[in-house]
Amino acid sequence: MLPSPVAHENRLIWIKTIKKSDQVATYSLDQFHVFAAVVDCGGFAAAARKLGRAQSAVTYAIRGLEEQTGLILFDRSHYRPQLTDAGRALLPRARRLLDELEDFQQQADGFAHGVEAALSIVVNNFTDPAPVIRALDAMRQVFPSVRVRIAQKPFGEDIDMLRAGEAQLGVIAAIAPLGSEFESRFISEQSLVAVAAPSHALAAMEAPIGVAALRRHLQVVWTRAIGRAELDDLGVHALDSWRVTELDMKLRLIREGVGWGSLPAHLVQDDLANGRLRELQVESWEGRDRMPSFPTSVVRVAKAVLGPAARFLMETLPAAR
Repeated sequence: MLPSPVAHENRLIWIKTIKKSDQVATYSLDQFHVFAAVVDCGGFAAAARKLGRAQSAVTYAIRGLEEQTGLILFDRSHYRPQLTDAGRALLPRARRLLDELEDFQQQADGFAHGVEAALSIVVNNFTDPAPVIRALDAMRQVFPSVRVRIAQKPFGEDIDMLRAGEAQLGVIAAIAPLGSEFESRFISEQSLVAVAAPSHALAAMEAPIGVAALRRHLQVVWTRAIGRAELDDLGVHALDSWRVTELDMKLRLIREGVGWGSLPAHLVQDDLANGRLRELQVESWEGRDRMPSFPTSVVRVAKAVLGPAARFLMETLPAAR
């Protein structure tokens, strides 16, 4: 049978009927609400006070749930009721049902006010997430019902997600023109910093360090995929290089003195401050795909229709830097 809504104490409750053998057991979300409250409050009386009900009503709800499941959920032989094994097993499911109801209500409220239910954002993994977090927090204050999904992707894959409609907004570190199909608003200039461990030979060199010196030392390079052509490598200077697909692994290798490399400034600022890394003052940058800095922008597909929350974020992100 399909769930059917009923009103109970000015709250929407979903009734779910489940066939159990030859009988039909009817569960209400209110029973699960009371079940969780007894656990959280540590007893029937405390749960009744929290819920604003008579203790007998709380006891009745739990007894009804136990009768319908055919299970004892609480051991009442103690001063405070203790969950049985069955109660412990079923509690997480009850909480998930309650969370789903809350999400359902929030999204319904959002639709009623013309707000999108969810917003998907892709963030380039080279960009500083701090402005994104600040803007999202501001958005949450205005649109609390909007559910946000955030994906971190490397160069190319971020734009692909926007183009495929898998994300409404992107925070993109552009290394090439985006094209007329996209609308963008500048956020900040993203800096790359050449770094090495204090024990590395380059860290002891007098600044500025020439590119010829860099070439003689192993460089740890971020690449989009192992096995792809060197044209996909970002900022390769050295004759000898190790390639990794994750920035965290690149940072760890550099910290251990395996090689040197360039990383976004926000990723290494703490390591530079506490002496775990040294900045390499390089006299110049050269070669393909190498930039000591590149623009970061909030981007959308120009023809896409944005909801109020996405438009708010599009306006807020450039000011959140």
